[in-house]
Amino acid sequence: DTMFHKITSILTNFIYTFHMPAFIALSGSLFSLKKNINTRGTIIKKTKRLLVPFIAVWIFWNLPVKYFSGYYHGVSIKGMLLQLIFPSCVYLWYLECLFFVFVIASFVCKLETKKQIVIVSFCWCIGVILYKGLDQYHVLGDPLYYLLWFYLGYRLENMIEWLKKHNIWKDSSILCLFGLVCLSFIVDKIVKIHFFHFLSSYIVCPFFMLIVLNYIVRHIKINGRAIKSLSDYGMGIYLYAEPLNYLFLFWFYRFCGIEFFGSEFGAAIIYFSRIVITPIIAIGITWILKKFNLKYLY
Repeated sequence: DTMFHKITSILTNFIYTFHMPAFIALSGSLFSLKKNINTRGTIIKKTKRLLVPFIAVWIFWNLPVKYFSGYYHGVSIKGMLLQLIFPSCVYLWYLECLFFVFVIASFVCKLETKKQIVIVSFCWCIGVILYKGLDQYHVLGDPLYYLLWFYLGYRLENMIEWLKKHNIWKDSSILCLFGLVCLSFIVDKIVKIHFFHFLSSYIVCPFFMLIVLNYIVRHIKINGRAIKSLSDYGMGIYLYAEPLNYLFLFWFYRFCGIEFFGSEFGAAIIYFSRIVITPIIAIGITWILKKFNLKYLY
């Protein structure tokens, strides 16, 4: 292993403790803007926006690209398609999970607040059991587990008002929260105690980072044009960049040899290709789809 890869792996592992709860919570925040929750309308809208790209991109992009990269070597077609229901280590699980989270939330958020909290907490407990018990094979992306983070996003403004009321919504307090997250992550890697790992990875890091990220975003000025570009191409990058990573790894292995992976220069080039080149290609694919006006695929 290379030092470059070890350092980037630590950074990646840290981001992985909170990035998906943060994305789910963002959807919950936007969902809270709705004055009236229409369950039927939500299902129809999210079917088009989430399930259509989930199935289409999985079958016509993810499978062939990863197949030619050797990712599915020895896996039957049935096994590949079963991943649609039991997604395992395939990035598109997020769309499936988010769809069912929206459906559940559209029912739950119509109830009284106390009932909402009880149902969401119960679902989270069941979700954690499934999440840990089934290992990588999370049924439908484990929406019961992520419902909590969606709901926290839904109630985010109330949380921020509470923080402001108790004089916590300020630079020094947010910096302390971030420090607590970093300390929790470091201690978890050192002590390796099962309960502490659960506390750090499932509660402390995602919850506090949700607050930290919101504080940062609300206190920086972002160019309107940049926001529009992210809106236009963000989904396309998500849909089409990831499978190319495996294709790049296959090409590096085939043309440069396994030794290339073990050199600092090789590790840096591979990392650069994954965070820069593949998104650029995905933007190109998205641009083409926009030209042909293929809705729901970007």
